[in-house]
Amino acid sequence: MSISRNDLCMCGSGEKYKKCCMKNNVVSLDNIRDFELNRLQFELLDFATYQHDEFIDDLVDEFLDDEYLDDDEEEILVVYLIMWVIFTVQYDGKQTIMEQFINLKKKENKLRTSTMKQLESWVDTAPSYSIVTKIIDDLHLEIEDVFSNEKKTVKLLEKDEMIEEGGSLLGLLLPYGNYEMYFTMYLDFEANETPGLVSEIRQGFAEADLENGKDFMRSVFPGLILAIFGAELGEESNIEQLEWDNPKYEEVADLYRQHVEEEDLPKQFQDLGVMFWYKFCTKEKPVFRKPEIYAAALHYFIDRNISFLEFYTQGDIAELHRVSVGSLSKAYRQLENGLEDELDHFREYMEQDELDFDDVTFEDIFAEDDFDDEDGIDEDDPDRNDFFSEDKESPFNRKRK
Repeated sequence: MSISRNDLCMCGSGEKYKKCCMKNNVVSLDNIRDFELNRLQFELLDFATYQHDEFIDDLVDEFLDDEYLDDDEEEILVVYLIMWVIFTVQYDGKQTIMEQFINLKKKENKLRTSTMKQLESWVDTAPSYSIVTKIIDDLHLEIEDVFSNEKKTVKLLEKDEMIEEGGSLLGLLLPYGNYEMYFTMYLDFEANETPGLVSEIRQGFAEADLENGKDFMRSVFPGLILAIFGAELGEESNIEQLEWDNPKYEEVADLYRQHVEEEDLPKQFQDLGVMFWYKFCTKEKPVFRKPEIYAAALHYFIDRNISFLEFYTQGDIAELHRVSVGSLSKAYRQLENGLEDELDHFREYMEQDELDFDDVTFEDIFAEDDFDDEDGIDEDDPDRNDFFSEDKESPFNRKRK
């Protein structure tokens, strides 16, 4: 194997070879191995994205269906999903992309024996979630797997100021001899976030019918990544934080959600309806005996007043909720009158040029005073208040392909 003067030095310093180890003419076998394996990481990613682009695109699209993420989040999320596909999903039900890549490198027969042996050890790679137990130096960490409690040494490509002891890391670890390195990239979490994440993940593992942490992480990784980017695992969206003045009000919201879920409509319509209903209850304080009537009225209200819906007649929805058309109509008029200002505000907002419906937040549609402490929203709550956020249960309800 040869290295050009202008290549990055194999010692991992980030400097060009001519400005680093070339001066001393000393490069250890470990550095040579690291250099070769780092290059193989990029070759593997290229092999996957160019040779199996359609296969990967179909899988990624399946997981991203009906997700509402900004462009930067989606770009990073796609990379993590591709990484998961490479090591986990069998192409044509025969081999993973990682296994195919290993066979390709065997046929080429260009790798040193020790490098080939290390590459073969990557085949069992699974996503891992680990706690940072010690920062050894700028490039080396000691981590502990949250499932097996096994401690490992991890080498970073460059110093990462964001990593702290007591924090945690999520990614795919590849064996590099006496230590491991993350495949392409990893997610780091602060020490104050870690206990909540550990609790959520361990609870999911306890509820799963799987023998070990590796199988569990292979199974839930796409949903886990979606939850982290879509809703921040362990945090609640504003919808989950609403405090209802009357249990019957919340019962209406739950009934509405159930029917919209059965229709397989995107989650934003559930949340939009619940928020309109919450605003109506806050203003009008309705008194009623049958929650089904107002759930039906709310269903019709959202269906009729969102311009790209209108799926049902009033009779259809009355039948769906098993209420009379007359009672639905009366409750609907109350909603329409009570929410006239909010509906006008919503329509004006949605008419803005180049507006992305996926990025609309509660504050965009409703007045700021809807979100103070008196109405059940703590001003210190997390920033993620889009009503298109991922359901907090999502890390454990997505099935492995």
